[in-house]
Amino acid sequence: MKQSRNALERPEFWQQAWEEARRASVYMKRRIRSSEEAIEFWNKCAPDYGKNTSNETGHFNKIMELFRQEQIITPETEVLDVGCGPGTYALPFAKEVKSVTALDGAIEMCRILEQKVEELGLDNIQVIHRLWEELDIEREGLAEKFDLVFASMTPAVSDFETLDKLNQASSKYCCLITRAGGNFGHERKELWKLLFNEEDTGSGHESNIIFPFNLLFCAGYYPTIRYLDFESVREQSLEEAIDSLCRSFWLYTEITPEVSSTITRYVQENAVGNVYRQESKSRLGVMVWRVDERRNH
Repeated sequence: MKQSRNALERPEFWQQAWEEARRASVYMKRRIRSSEEAIEFWNKCAPDYGKNTSNETGHFNKIMELFRQEQIITPETEVLDVGCGPGTYALPFAKEVKSVTALDGAIEMCRILEQKVEELGLDNIQVIHRLWEELDIEREGLAEKFDLVFASMTPAVSDFETLDKLNQASSKYCCLITRAGGNFGHERKELWKLLFNEEDTGSGHESNIIFPFNLLFCAGYYPTIRYLDFESVREQSLEEAIDSLCRSFWLYTEITPEVSSTITRYVQENAVGNVYRQESKSRLGVMVWRVDERRNH
């Protein structure tokens, strides 16, 4: 029992557990696309994501309320938004803080964000097209540069190395938002069963907040977690829904005529008239910690 307890207190234990969860994930086992192809996937998703940034206003307001309570955000705060996408958080952050550096590996996400920055006339957002995992914090002059390093629901932070980069870039606070339980809509599970003849047992376990939380705590930090529940409703035309679902499953299978037919039939059978409605519920963990209050080992 003593040996087991000591193991749980080592960062290496949670680093390995996180990696094993990723390898065991049904999504990682089924995935047939390379990292480079995955970037292209996000490029293709960019227009759709760009149209829906306004739907995240409720998320941002809840998160900002937490930040204000803890005095994490002030008009003088400098923020780094890792995996910024089309500006879901970077744009509203810019209205609250001194500056925002927004980084994403998908060029189309960056292009859409730059367009929105220009349209809104914002002069305190810098957009950087770079992969977080390839960024050299020291060489780029980003070490301890930001008051808050923020990452929300991004594949850019998926292991110990990419998590620790958040610490390296921050002088004070870090925030990671990720799943605290499954959050995919029922259509994904139903389609997974239809396409692969197996249950979708993943539910995002490999990105569950249990891994970064325990890893950080064992490394000497004091992360706090608030849980937020969100419900979202998305309505699309049949064509938009079919295209979106085909794009999503492209990561795991070739979109053959048979696959396309299965997805088309599913959308048609579950649509109301010419509208396909997707409803999803999710519980997210908003984890915040101070890098300047790390305890000694």
